[in-house]
Amino acid sequence: GIVIFIALFLLANAVVIYCSFQQKNDLVVEEYYPQGLEYQKQIDRFAKANTLSAKIEISENTHELLIKYPDDLKGKNLYGEVVFFRPSDENADFHDSIRFDTAMVQYIPIDRFIRGKYVAKFFWKMDGKEYAHESTFRVNK
Repeated sequence: GIVIFIALFLLANAVVIYCSFQQKNDLVVEEYYPQGLEYQKQIDRFAKANTLSAKIEISENTHELLIKYPDDLKGKNLYGEVVFFRPSDENADFHDSIRFDTAMVQYIPIDRFIRGKYVAKFFWKMDGKEYAHESTFRVNK
């Protein structure tokens, strides 16, 4: 009986080992180190944006979405974009360039949005440095 038990135990282990070698273990990314460096750069971009005098503020009126930028950006040579990401509907995602008037406000027609939650992701380059900011907001039109 002991010999049969040991033989069945060894056979079960062999089956488990065989099955484990048959499993696919594909990596999402083959090279994690370069992607890790890019992730660290993104963290640095967010940290630089946090050093500005104020946060980017998003509000809504009946006709427009208003984005108020910090006064630190006034008069600077800057270019970038804002990506509006809707978690529940990828078809509602869109992007726009960062541009503002003398009051540091950017206006976007509310018709471009559908009612619900959005995440605004800002990416810009100013004075040779890269910045990033992320805000969550709701459209209530």
